[in-house]
Amino acid sequence: MDYYGLFPKFKFNRYLNDEELKYQLKQHKATELDGQSVVPDMKVITLSSHYLELVDKYFSAKGFGGFIAAFGFFLTSLLYLAVLIDTVPYLRWKFSGSEKELLISTLMLVPAILFSFKLLKTEWFAWTHYPVRFDRKNRLVHVFRLNGSTYSVPWDSIFFTTGLSHRKDANKDYYISGHVLADDNKTVIDTFCLPATHSDRKQLERHWEFVRRYMEEGPESVIGVVDFCLPIAKKREGYCFGLLCLLSGFNGAPLFLFPFLFALAFIFSIPRYLAMVTSRVPVWPESIEALCRVDKDDPYLVDASCNPKHPWRNLFRKPSAKIRE
Repeated sequence: MDYYGLFPKFKFNRYLNDEELKYQLKQHKATELDGQSVVPDMKVITLSSHYLELVDKYFSAKGFGGFIAAFGFFLTSLLYLAVLIDTVPYLRWKFSGSEKELLISTLMLVPAILFSFKLLKTEWFAWTHYPVRFDRKNRLVHVFRLNGSTYSVPWDSIFFTTGLSHRKDANKDYYISGHVLADDNKTVIDTFCLPATHSDRKQLERHWEFVRRYMEEGPESVIGVVDFCLPIAKKREGYCFGLLCLLSGFNGAPLFLFPFLFALAFIFSIPRYLAMVTSRVPVWPESIEALCRVDKDDPYLVDASCNPKHPWRNLFRKPSAKIRE
């Protein structure tokens, strides 16, 4: 999982770097997949003849950052409260060394409290997800920003790349950035991401090709691989599905590990659910919705209503080179 872009934020008004230029993904050039199929990888909200809507790259790991931030916030807050309870009575009645303890604690703990709360707000009291809509008929991409605003940009003008715009550490996966460029075609003025991440660029490109084919060849070229849609269109994710989403990250794991994996997913499902219920559901402005009208008899319409009745049964089926969360 990689939170870069959510915290810290992407850097703008900068030139494309050499790695981004080297690993550019071109809209009109098919990607060689070495015989492997394209993958939606549980990232699709809606697919139709008109548009393809996906979640953001932070959705799958939502709850983990909130868990760490909430733990830090409540721990530092309790420590500071304990210091206040212990020192303030002494300060009221006599001058002692307690005021030094309070000063030191304030200088150390208050910044930690503020920082952890700022980190917590990236998942709690924010948005349930940040959708990206690929509008095939109008050749546009509609993006929902972190601050709740939206923008639309021509599909053909976006610079897509798997070149990272930050340092690649051992625990960070590659992801697909869509850079909006200034008139000079080299200055980045905005960035959004496709949802899939992976430590291997070649596996990551399977998801890119899924999106590229949809935009360039139409829904008939990819609809055969979409067997599940996220049930979050215009509504919050429920607790049970959130737990399912976390468990899906262990897809392919041996069954004997299920008790441990379930316990781990259960722990993170609680802060994930809190993040969902404290956040707002994204709503596209009417100007974008007006561009994306879907016919009721659309033969390629696929959404959560088409999902299997028992998605739990597919959790631990071993996939072939599945893109990781």
